[in-house]
Amino acid sequence: MTVPLTEALKGLMAQRTPRAIEASGAHEAAVLLLMDQRLDDYYLLLTVRSNYVRLHKGEIAFAGGRPESVDSDLQATALRETWEEMGIQEGDVTVLGQLDSVLTRTDFLVTPYVGFIPYPYIFTTNDREVSEVLEVPLESLLDPVNTRHEARVNRAGVLDRRHAYAFGSHLIYGATAWIMTQFLDMVEAAKLQAATEEVSL
Repeated sequence: MTVPLTEALKGLMAQRTPRAIEASGAHEAAVLLLMDQRLDDYYLLLTVRSNYVRLHKGEIAFAGGRPESVDSDLQATALRETWEEMGIQEGDVTVLGQLDSVLTRTDFLVTPYVGFIPYPYIFTTNDREVSEVLEVPLESLLDPVNTRHEARVNRAGVLDRRHAYAFGSHLIYGATAWIMTQFLDMVEAAKLQAATEEVSL
C-alpha cells in the first residue's frame, strides 16, 4: 500500500536536523507552509499580502510573523499567526515538521514549518494583512515549465541564484520561493522513496 505524501514527508523531516543560520542582529520569525489534499492533487495555501502591511506589500507569502510573549516557541508563533491571518484554528493543523531557516533581504531569520489541514476549509482572512488566499496545485509547482530563476546579492556580497515559481499571473519569489524549493525537493525525495519501496516489494 502506498504511503500518503503527508506521512512520507513527516518521516523524512523527522530523520533530519533543520539547518540553522547564524545571523547576528536579524529578527526572528516563523511561517507555516500549509497544504491540503483534494481529489485531483495536493494544494499549497499561500497568502497575497495586503497594501496595508509595512513590509512586502502585495507579495506572496506563507502565513507567519514575529514571536510574541504568548508563544511557547517558534512553532507556536507560526500557528498563532496562521490563525490571525487566515482564521485557521491551531487544532485543525497537523504539523508535519520543520524546514531549514532562511534569511530574508529585510533581515528576518525565518523558521519554516510544514502543516496539513482538512479540505474543504473556510478561511477567515484578516483584511489588514491578507488580500487573497492562493490555492496552488502541487503538480503545477513541480512542473519545470513554471520554474523561473532569480539572482540576488546576499549580505555577504555573494550572488545567490535561486528558483522562483509562476502561477497564473502571480510570481512566487524571494524567501517564500526559497522555502518552497526546500519543500519541493523533499516532495521529490518522498516520491523517489515511494517508487523504490514499490519496486522492492
